[in-house]
Amino acid sequence: MHIEMIDALPMGKDRKAIGAVQAVVRWDAAGTVAELAKTIEEKQLSSLLFVDAEFFSDEESGIELCLRMRTLDINVLWSAVITDDVSRELFREMRLSGCQRLDMRLAPDDAERGLAHAREFGFDVSICNVDGTPYASDRITYDVSEREAIAEGLPGLHSVQFDLAVAYFKARRFSEVMLPLGKAMTLRFPMNELCLNLLACLSAAKHYPTMAAGLLDQAGYGWPHPVVLRNRTLLKSWLESGGDVKGVRLMLDPEGTGASLAYT
Repeated sequence: MHIEMIDALPMGKDRKAIGAVQAVVRWDAAGTVAELAKTIEEKQLSSLLFVDAEFFSDEESGIELCLRMRTLDINVLWSAVITDDVSRELFREMRLSGCQRLDMRLAPDDAERGLAHAREFGFDVSICNVDGTPYASDRITYDVSEREAIAEGLPGLHSVQFDLAVAYFKARRFSEVMLPLGKAMTLRFPMNELCLNLLACLSAAKHYPTMAAGLLDQAGYGWPHPVVLRNRTLLKSWLESGGDVKGVRLMLDPEGTGASLAYT
């Protein structure tokens, strides 16, 4: 396997990348997970796109890849392309090793099984037939009770705790957001700016504009996730025009929290 950088972001004076760095992982049978881990550390990557289906077309090698990522403590969020019938075990190992989003291209019978497993572990999914024809329902959505069940089944996984915090916020159950969000941050959720953005959205919803602005400033250090930049600009403009913060609608997760699959 080998990595292709999507954006060559500038480096700060401390030689740290300015912003959330993302890269594509391409299939190369000669590459190793150890080499992948080294590149992630050197480039300070926060998210990856496994764009070739070969990574997970073989059950045994797919599980081994995920286990090696966990053994080497590779802490990034990543997306994958699935074009073969995948077992529940492989779905579980993918989720535990950081996979958050799936682009599934499956025949109807395989799609039904795949969606059931993906829902069990809380993946963000887009799905179509093998010829690219979309199904009637081509995305998975979750209610709060489903997110709670997923978090109960995978209590030590930072991304499912973050997803639960987002679900509570969307349901306006504001008093319940902090517990799973705190767990996500303690468990080293790799995109801290999204945690700060959620806190800013929560502060705005509770009518604390100064606190929301401060959190967005903190999240916006360098060149962060686009949603942070959008919210900083929106909140600043709104307040400068004399608007009440309760009237501003900060954006929570415009494209989900994981890596985007929009790569060609």
